[in-house]
Amino acid sequence: MRAVLRGMAVLTVLLAWGTAAAYVRSTARTGRPFTWPTRCIDVVADGRGSRDLPIGQLDAVLEKSTANWMDRIGSCGYLQLTARPHDRARDVAIDGQPTLVFRDDKWERDGMPRDPSAIAITRVFHVVSPDTAQDAIILDADIEMNGVNYTFITSPEQPPRAGTTVADLENTLTHELGHVLGLGHTCWDHQTTTPPLDNKGMPAPDCFEGMLPTVVTAATMYPYSTTPGETSKRTLTDDDVAGVCDVYPIAASPPGCWPVTSGGCAVGGAEAERGWVVLVAVALGALAVTLARRRARC
Repeated sequence: MRAVLRGMAVLTVLLAWGTAAAYVRSTARTGRPFTWPTRCIDVVADGRGSRDLPIGQLDAVLEKSTANWMDRIGSCGYLQLTARPHDRARDVAIDGQPTLVFRDDKWERDGMPRDPSAIAITRVFHVVSPDTAQDAIILDADIEMNGVNYTFITSPEQPPRAGTTVADLENTLTHELGHVLGLGHTCWDHQTTTPPLDNKGMPAPDCFEGMLPTVVTAATMYPYSTTPGETSKRTLTDDDVAGVCDVYPIAASPPGCWPVTSGGCAVGGAEAERGWVVLVAVALGALAVTLARRRARC
């Protein structure tokens, strides 16, 4: 009887995802979805680049990946996601500057090895201030690429380095930029104790249970690569687009742009009272997805 009831519950979730647009937003530990307080998000690559690609080509792929989002959300959402050429060496930091960093020497954090199957990790720094309007406001978002276990390519002809698997850079970046924008994965990867809820209040389907509907697996925000070097995540689905445009509709666009942070803590010019900054890592993986959290005083 339990098995029957469980199967019915799963079927309900799959039907809900299959009949209408649904998306999942990443949330703070308070449960509130992440939100950008500005309409302009500018991403830049660490000037040290990647050992797999010339820095100029890296800039070009980052620009193309941001364009993959803007080409779809530009007509319905007010967020302006752009890329600019590299300028100097940068690293992950709460500095209000979304940054792309390649980890070519060590794939670890705080001296502990990370999941080698994770292709990339996006750290979303945000304010935790329960019961206030500033809770879950994004301060910064930085992308780390696993250059230890993966060779980042721009065409299928490029061979992998010895002991690594190929990963299409534009495919990976387009997915990770979705996390920068505040989107979560389209299915439950068991990195949280309970399934995340989609925008309709339904639990996201289990990544590992049963056959997932195409609407889940075809999305840019699906957390797994089906084949080495896949490119399908370069193309957004309607659900990916709705995840941004529903939250940031053009009609609600704030005037102009302004820095997200100032002096490390300000959000839109206002100090984040009782503000903890939580570091959330969400990863696109070939076999597994890593989710890590760290709190740091702002």
